[in-house]
Amino acid sequence: MILATSRISHPGHLSYVARLSRYAEAELVLLCGDVGINEEFLTGVSQHTVLAVSGDEDDIHVIKLAKRYGILIDGRVVEVSGVKVGGVGAINTALDYSTLVSGVERIDILVTHFPPHGCLDAQPPFYIHSGLRSIRQLLEAVKPSVVLVGHSTKPTVNYCGGIPVVGASSYIVLLDSARPRRVRFIPLDRYLP
Repeated sequence: MILATSRISHPGHLSYVARLSRYAEAELVLLCGDVGINEEFLTGVSQHTVLAVSGDEDDIHVIKLAKRYGILIDGRVVEVSGVKVGGVGAINTALDYSTLVSGVERIDILVTHFPPHGCLDAQPPFYIHSGLRSIRQLLEAVKPSVVLVGHSTKPTVNYCGGIPVVGASSYIVLLDSARPRRVRFIPLDRYLP
């Protein structure tokens, strides 16, 4: 089981994510940016492998904490139980892209804060595509099994060149595997203490 989330900072939401990750027996917890992590949260999910990318609204202290715990994967690929997880954060997207596209043959799960161009990127009110072309090119180059996007307008699954792209914004997303057949979205707004 894989758990992913993005765009949350309320301590009650973080506590719920930690509890749900234990209940769902998630092997992997993926933070897709704009998650206001703290030491208490990281302690609560310490039995899981946690990986994170930076978001455009992340505080510098969050980035430093993620680096100190060794969970920040901006521009890196980490292998977890045979699954290769790559990350493109919001701090230096161009550098992350160039590092991954030039040095990686395979990525199973791509965790990115910004969406690829033309997929989960239509912004209201005019629904203009605002996704990054570099992320789209990365998808075409490394062909991941699934892409998790933090900065999406809604929780949904869209397909980009046959690759499932999952929006995780302000929701908890549960995937049954790195090649998901089932994706479940759990809203966070009703889980405040």
